[in-house]
This record gives sequence, structure tokens and C-alpha cells, in this order.
Amino acid sequence: MKFNSIYLSLILLLSSCLSSRLVEDGETLLYKQRFSDAKNINKETLLNLAAQKSNQKILGLPISLEVQAYRMGKNGFLFFGAYDSSRTQRNLTRIEEKYSSKIDKATKDKKKSRLRSKLISKTEKKNKKLREGNLLMRWGRPPAIFDSTLIATSIDNIEQYLFARGYFNTTVETKVTHPKKHLTNVKYNISQKNAYYIDSVVYAIEDEKALELVLKHHEKNLLSGNRYDQETVTKERERIFELFANNGYFDFKRQYIHFGFDSTSLGNNYLIVKETIANPPNAAAHKTFTIDSVIFDANISNSEQSQVKNHRRVTYDFSEDKYNPKILDWRIFIYPDSIFRRSATLQTQKQLSYLDMFKFVNINYDTTDGKFIGTIFISPLDKYQTSTEVGLSVTDQAQIPGPFISFNLKNRNLFKGMEILEFNGNAGIQGLSGVSTLETQYSRLQYGGEFSLTFPQFLFPLGKYYKSKIGQYNPKTKLTSGINFEDRREEYKRQTFNTSLSYIWQVKDNSQFTLKPFEVSYIDSDLTDNFSNTLLVYEQQGNLSYARAFSPAFVSSSNFAMELNLNNYGLTYRDAAFIRANIETGGNFEVLFGENPFGDQLEYYKYTKSEIDLRQTFRMNSLTEVAYRAHIGVAFVYGDNNALPYEKYYFAGGSNSIRAWRPRRLGPGAYGTYEAEAGETKVNYNREQPGDIIIETSLEYRRKLLKYIDGAIFVDAGNVWLWKSETVTETDDPQLDDGVFRFNSFLEELAVGAGIGVRVDFSFLILRLDGAWKLFNPAYPKGERFVGDELNFGNLFDFRDNTFNINIGIGYPF
Repeated sequence: MKFNSIYLSLILLLSSCLSSRLVEDGETLLYKQRFSDAKNINKETLLNLAAQKSNQKILGLPISLEVQAYRMGKNGFLFFGAYDSSRTQRNLTRIEEKYSSKIDKATKDKKKSRLRSKLISKTEKKNKKLREGNLLMRWGRPPAIFDSTLIATSIDNIEQYLFARGYFNTTVETKVTHPKKHLTNVKYNISQKNAYYIDSVVYAIEDEKALELVLKHHEKNLLSGNRYDQETVTKERERIFELFANNGYFDFKRQYIHFGFDSTSLGNNYLIVKETIANPPNAAAHKTFTIDSVIFDANISNSEQSQVKNHRRVTYDFSEDKYNPKILDWRIFIYPDSIFRRSATLQTQKQLSYLDMFKFVNINYDTTDGKFIGTIFISPLDKYQTSTEVGLSVTDQAQIPGPFISFNLKNRNLFKGMEILEFNGNAGIQGLSGVSTLETQYSRLQYGGEFSLTFPQFLFPLGKYYKSKIGQYNPKTKLTSGINFEDRREEYKRQTFNTSLSYIWQVKDNSQFTLKPFEVSYIDSDLTDNFSNTLLVYEQQGNLSYARAFSPAFVSSSNFAMELNLNNYGLTYRDAAFIRANIETGGNFEVLFGENPFGDQLEYYKYTKSEIDLRQTFRMNSLTEVAYRAHIGVAFVYGDNNALPYEKYYFAGGSNSIRAWRPRRLGPGAYGTYEAEAGETKVNYNREQPGDIIIETSLEYRRKLLKYIDGAIFVDAGNVWLWKSETVTETDDPQLDDGVFRFNSFLEELAVGAGIGVRVDFSFLILRLDGAWKLFNPAYPKGERFVGDELNFGNLFDFRDNTFNINIGIGYPF
């Protein structure tokens, strides 16, 4: 009871403070809007229908960050001066006069054009500042001053919306109250009658063939038995349009489809829908079209020296750029003597665009002279294309951003078969902890290059029929070969030569599959003396496999991977999901060519590895969403060295993993090394901790705070484990802290961390800062693993054994 009184007192105090600062005499602040008796209608939808919106509040408290940001921008804050619209207007006038004078004096058209572009760019910025204020004002939002004249508009919006959802006899009344002098609440009392349902659909179609087509697909109609909803009616109109457009009706238009609703014949809130398809003007029936010929026109310059070829009933007209008609044919799905299908037209356009050969692909149909001719117009992209990128990067291992540069060179249509030869070069410095130390410094220099050759088909002995069928799945064969150098100062230098063959295809637009029949790598490492001693320590602790991972090695593998993206995960503000799964086997080269094919001085690896990564977002409303991630991976090793390559191990901890632990420092299992400090025993996190098994889960609540700033609250849980350890046995280790995975104890060894985060969202770039603290640390003995009460704010940034960790990242963690 005492807590409730304090809470209410705090609310009232803050309410008074905010309301008195934000409004003038005679004004009130729109504080809350409520809706009563609204059935089956989302509250957020109703709030969006209101003509006026109240300011966003935090945790139900009368605190609005968006208003505070607006006020700081308007009145001045730190290096932001107070907003002065007259000064902005003067600057705008000065810019216009300055550039107008320069344009008048310029003698060359090119210079005039460049000056006009600068004038437009500069005036747009100033006009935006006049309309929306300075940067802080644009991040925020002005106080929502209550306007009583907008209530009628809100009522009309709500009644129209409910009518469109089948609630025909809805009335809305409002009640305005003032809980405090400067605050206004509006309550909308919605009198919502029973909804109308659609009993049946009847058709009024004079065209007998059109009627036959509709009746054939009647069971797919979206109306019968459902509640009346204008959105469903629109979808039904689209379904009918697609039905005709994919059955030869080239001239069919959505405007021919009409719906009528009879609410009197049946009563009891049931409707009879009359679906009418009108005939074209001055015609007794709709006409179907059969394609007479198809032309692929690549002669953009209308050159007289163009080459015309015919292949499988398609006419190809090439000028300077020549393409293999056989390959193009597998991407074209419109043919002579076939009826017009809109889906085939769109599929052709899409598959040709996937080739990365053309700026645009347009398909037009000509009906003159009694013929129906389809022409595919393309505009080639530049044969050679280069791009360079310079910036800062943050990897999942790094603690601080590091500079990088990348270069790309692309050569299109290399052998006239729409192949793409590509070179990617990169170099960067990364700030990360060493393998055996927690000190963060710019200790990793990485540079390398890779050549890839991509073919727009499967280089595999398939018949013409199958190649034509596979063409709709955007098939590609990709050969890659590259070299990468890694210099981790004071630890090792590592060179990796890599070659692979990949088959890539898509099913629809939301899924991609990759099959790598082979990938081979040669790895050579030059270790410092100190790092060699560190690996000896790993060996003495029983982790022989990790120590051997830095020996010169030959790695061969095969891999199959799948990615499924539902509802454009990560790009849209709606419920979405992403699934990535793969399975990999290592040591296949040795199976084919015998043991140790390149001598005994190299390490050879045999293993099987599989993992799945599931991510989901649940949209709560326009401001908040909940995101979830589950990642499980397992690797089995076999063969003489009983090890995994270093790059194939699992690691936990870091900005995209369990964020309360530093990168690669969590686990394995309940294993921990300790050190005494100031009379206390603490966990030593100096060394990376690899694992054969990984389990990671994360739950994150995200909320928009300002226009470009989001906040987050999250919980992470997970760990890595080994299949076996030679350090101790179960008999010798009753605490089971050897890092080995056991079904009866792994739940007790899940590390748990929680935290808060801030994200600056510029749409094209998301900067992320997450602070997380350890709640449950399996490295401690049983009974001592809860460490959530050990957070020390006075020693917050001592990372040696503090329970708090800072993560900097680019993009969302998942």
C-alpha cells in the first residue's frame, strides 16, 4: 500500500511538472485517449484513427522523451543553439541569391547543372529545417495540445473503419475529462452492433467463357461464410483479376469487377454478394490472347549491324552485347502458341533481372495487325564495374570499432554466357582481445582477396527439359578461390588459401539453398613463443584438439545450407521470422584420395557439423516489438587428431551472443579457471573457450523512444560444451565442471545475462550500444552461481571479473 501511494504521488508530481511547462494559458495537453466496448478491434488501430495523437510516455509515467527532445532543440541544449526560424529563413534567402548569381554567370551548361544540383540540395535542407525544426526537434515531437475540433474527425474515422469491417450500425460518442488543470483525457464510447456475415456469392457474368472460368475456381473465393471486410473484398477482386490475367485475358482490368451487397433478403445480419464482371466497352465478351511470337531486343542503339538469331521459337536481336540464347531461354517463360499469362511475364522479368546483366527488363505486348507479339526490352549494365568502401566495422569478436577498406571489381558476360568474374579485396584493423588475454587493442590486421566466377546455370549434366524447369529457381554455379592473411600481434600469423564450388538456387523469393560439393583450404600458422606456450597450457588441461587447431593443416569439406526469410525479416515492421540451417562434413578429400594425401606434416580433419538458427520478431504495436532467437549447433570429430579446425569451433559471448560475457570467453559448460585477487577467488577469462556444442537463446523487448532512437531490454542464456575432456573424469570430478556436455546437467550450466540497450536507427545504418550484466555464472561452484547481486557500479568498467559488460555493434544482434 505504501509503495502504491509513493508511485501515485510520483505520477501526480511529474504530471503537474510536465503539464505546466508544456502549455500556455487556456491550453491543455492531450494526455490519454481510451476506447470502450470495441470488439475484435486492436487498440493501436483505433489510436491511429484518432485525428490527434497524445505524446508517447514511458512505462505509464507522464514522462515523454520525444517532448523533452523537442523542447531542448527549441530552447537550446549543450552545443545545440535555440531554434531561430527567422535566422534559418535569412540563410535560405542568402543561399538562393548566392547560387542564382553563380548560375547566371556560368557559361557552360555542365557547370550550370552542377550549381543547380547544389542549390536544390542546400535549399532542401534549409526548407526541412523551417518545416520541422533543427535536429533535436526532428528527433522529438511537439507537445500534443488538445484541439476539440478534431474530435468529430476522429469519430468519423472510427465509424468509417468499423463500417468497412462489417459493423454497419456503429455509433461513437466521446467524453472529455480534465484530471488536472492542464491535462485532457478523451474517452470514445463505441456502440458496436453485431457484424454482418456473407452467406453466399452469386455471379452476374454475361460472358459464358468468363463465367465458366469463375465457376471452375469458385471454391477459392474469399467471401463466402466470412465476416464482411472491405480488405477481403479487395483481395477477392485481386484474386479474380489474377485468375483472368493468367488465363489469356491480356486486356482484362480490375474495373470490370463489381460487388453488390444485399442485406435485406436474409436478415439476421447476413449478406448476399452479387459479383458482376462487366464486358469491355462495345464488346459482347472478353477476348483471350495467344502469343504469336516473342522477341528479345538487346539492340538498344538500333545498330544496323545487329545480329538476329532464332532459338526455340524466340527471336534474339543483339547489337554490341551478345548473350548466349541457350542460357537466356532457360530464364524466359513466355513462348509462341501459349496463352498470355501475367505470372509467366513477371517470372521472366524477375529471372532475367537476377542475372545482374541488365539495368532494367521491360516486357511489352503489341496487339496491332491482328498479332499478339511479346517483346522483351533490356538495357545492359556496364561490362566493368568497380566499387570501393571505407569505414568502421565491428565484428562479433571485436570490442571496439576498427577501420577497413574493401574493393570490388566485376566483369560481366565474360564468355558471352552471362558469367560474372568478380574480385573482392579487403583490409582492416580490428580491436579485440587476444586468444589468451583480455586486453583490448587494435591487435588484428586482416587482409586478403578472393576471385569468384559465377555461371547462371548448374554446371551439371542435366537435360534441356530439367534445365528449363530449374531456370525459374535462379540457379547459379559459383567457383571461388582466395587467400586471407591474419596477423594477431603477439600471438600468431595465419595464412589461409581457400577454393570452393557452390550450387545456389532460390525457391520463391524468401528461401535460398546452397550446396557446396567441395571446399578445400590450406592453413599455415606462424606462432609466437608466448602463444606456443599458451597452447601447451591448453594441451595440459586436456584440450588437445584446440591446441592442434593452429598446426599447418589441410581442410576439406562439403556443406548444404538453407535460409528461409518470412515477411522480410529485419526489413519490415511486422511479424517476421528467419531460419538458417546447415550440415557440413569434413575430411571428404581424404576419403577419395586416401589418408594424408599431402604428407604427414599437415593436420587433416574429419568431422560432422550441423546447426540451426531461428529468429522471430513479434510486432506488438507501432512502437514496440519482441524479438527471439534460438541457436543450436553440434560438431562431432573423428579421425587421428580428433580435432576441429580453429574456424569450425563454436564460441559464446560477445555483442551478437551472450552479451554479459566478452567475446569467446564463456564456457565450456561449468568449467572455469580461477585466480586470487585481494583475498577473493575470481574467474579468469583471459583465454578463449572453444566448444563442440553451442546453445544460445535471447529474448529482447524493443521500443521506439525518439524518431531515430530505440531502446531495448534483453535476456540472453546459453553456453558451449565439449563432447569429452581429458582433464578429469566424472569419478574424479563430482562437481562436473570439466566442460563436458551431459543431458542431466546442461540446463544447470546455462549462463544467463540481462541488460539494456540503445540503438540509433538511421534506416540505412543502425548503431547499437548494449550494457549487460551476469545473472547466472556456471563457472562458479553449485550454490554460488547466482551473481546478479554482485553488480558494482563503482567498478563498472573493470572487466576482469566484473558482472557488467559493454557491447558496441552495428545492426541488431539478431
